[in-house]
Amino acid sequence: MNDFESLIENLNQHLNSNRQSWLFGAGISCDANIPLMYPLTARVNTIITEAGNNKNIEIYKALSSNLKTDAHVEQYLSHLGDLIALAERSKDKCASINNENFDQKELRSLHSAIVEAIGITVRYGYKKNGATEIIGSLDKPIVDIASHISFLKALFRTRVNLTSRSNITFFTTNYDTLLEDAMALEKIMVIDGFSGGAMGVWNPNKEFNSEITSPNQYNLYKLHGSVDWHRNDEYGLVRARYGTNYLSDLSEIMIYPQATKYVETQKDPFASLFTQFRSVLNSSEPNVFITCGYSFGDDHINSEIETALKSLSNKTNIVAFFQEDPKDGITINKTLDAWLLNPKFGKRVFVAGKNGLYNNSLLPVNVHSVKELSWWKFSGLTEFLKTGEAE
Repeated sequence: MNDFESLIENLNQHLNSNRQSWLFGAGISCDANIPLMYPLTARVNTIITEAGNNKNIEIYKALSSNLKTDAHVEQYLSHLGDLIALAERSKDKCASINNENFDQKELRSLHSAIVEAIGITVRYGYKKNGATEIIGSLDKPIVDIASHISFLKALFRTRVNLTSRSNITFFTTNYDTLLEDAMALEKIMVIDGFSGGAMGVWNPNKEFNSEITSPNQYNLYKLHGSVDWHRNDEYGLVRARYGTNYLSDLSEIMIYPQATKYVETQKDPFASLFTQFRSVLNSSEPNVFITCGYSFGDDHINSEIETALKSLSNKTNIVAFFQEDPKDGITINKTLDAWLLNPKFGKRVFVAGKNGLYNNSLLPVNVHSVKELSWWKFSGLTEFLKTGEAE
């Protein structure tokens, strides 16, 4: 058995573990016609411009000139959140962008408009090929769930009877509902922290802490919120059907795109979600934590993972399906490079990239030598789960 075959066998053993957690990011929804961060940013910019609110357009342009050139929409919202906080503390209830003052209401108006634009785009889909745009709408959504269903079938139907075990947990930073929708269609019961049916109220103490009695019941933690979560003064946090008029203010969608995340994670719902995240990571029993579509661009999440890995009693192994992005001395990305080379826990970190499989080293092992592998993609991961072979 060569080094590659040995590593693949080791990787398959981890993926057959009866204690495993998955963290998904935007990359798994790309094939479903939900845009990645920068296309989403461009689409939001277009929506804000076409809406014709001159003050929103003015503030958005001021932000664009104030932020770094490659800033994305989550960073726009983070900056707006900071400005709103400054305005709340100031005497005149204003904050300055490029030496021009904007009052708190104006800043909140743009913040709400951006959140609404994100919600509409993620709900109904958006795709751009060259100059051709396909824009989903309520009447004609273009979001496709097929890749998520294929993944679940590969995970549960081909991996050593995983459906007979309940120690599988799902986390996602995505706002879309594709994972829970696909789980429902596959007759998998989803516990998401809400009590109720299609309309639900946030009740994490009951839902997440109740004893799992069904072997086909799994917890799903949406770390950044969701397009079907709404804030409401009377009912609190509600999970609502699309198209209802009970909670019709789309700007009250509960999503969590903030760069300064520490303070917000001390409040519900995010306090409950991140408490569960830490609990799963800090395992004294053998445990595998798998990522796909996650860019490792969230410092707060990365910090939680790294803190767990550094714990002397921790037995969590990390498996990241991730495409390398080499530049400026970086082989994969800054975070994964550092973890792989860490002398204390590098042996517990695996990265499945297009150039091969990395473990405790920045040198990929690849039996195909020059052939690039596709398992870092969501569709490629699905095929790997089916066959156990890297392609």
